[in-house]
Amino acid sequence: MILSFILLFIIGAAIGSFLNVCIYRLPRHESIIAPGSHCPACDAPLSWHDNIPLISYVWLRGKCRRCGQPISIWYAVVELLTAVLFVMAGWKFGTGAELLPPLLLISALIAVFFIDLEHYIIPDVIVLPAAAVGLGLMIAIQPHRWAELLVAGAVSGAFFLALALIKPGGMGIGDVKLVVALGFFLGRTVVVALFTAFLLGALVGVALIAAGGRSRKSRLPFGPFLAVGALLALFYGAPLMDKYLSLFGG
Repeated sequence: MILSFILLFIIGAAIGSFLNVCIYRLPRHESIIAPGSHCPACDAPLSWHDNIPLISYVWLRGKCRRCGQPISIWYAVVELLTAVLFVMAGWKFGTGAELLPPLLLISALIAVFFIDLEHYIIPDVIVLPAAAVGLGLMIAIQPHRWAELLVAGAVSGAFFLALALIKPGGMGIGDVKLVVALGFFLGRTVVVALFTAFLLGALVGVALIAAGGRSRKSRLPFGPFLAVGALLALFYGAPLMDKYLSLFGG
């Protein structure tokens, strides 16, 4: 079991390294395949020993070997976060086929979180394949849930689409597509994800206004809040739903 968790950590760190490429290049409409990894400051290509997830960042002290310019700490954060969440998923879901959808969802959410946070976009190239593959995996692994998953995705998407149409600019179409994907992965516990996202969004918005950082009309990217809510629902959604329903005798 320990070896499985170590392997998951290594795989997660490697996936995190790939996610860093996606997070940097996709919003800039660059290929994620070519050219290879390079320093964002001097464009020097990175050798394999300068591109080992987490280890190279620590070994190089967060600087490019060639030009000496600092490399953002967020590269290491994404790698470490992905690795830790992969291990957590292995602990909760085991190391069988049931682990595949959570790992796919975690990877997509990390990319969405950081891209939307900086660029205010949720790329279709991440969300649409994740939704399709995720739904296929979930139905293959848990075929008895097919109706629940489809309804959760459709209802969540319809709700967010209504919000986007009622208040243009308040909710983007990228958010609509993301919540459809979340419904396909999470089923009924998508309610936990959406409630958490709205709660966090409101709290952060009020805090920023109080601190003078934003006005009431300022826009916040909602993807990061949906990502955090979805992770909470992934790991704790079922007990939270059961606890809520038990309060009302459900």
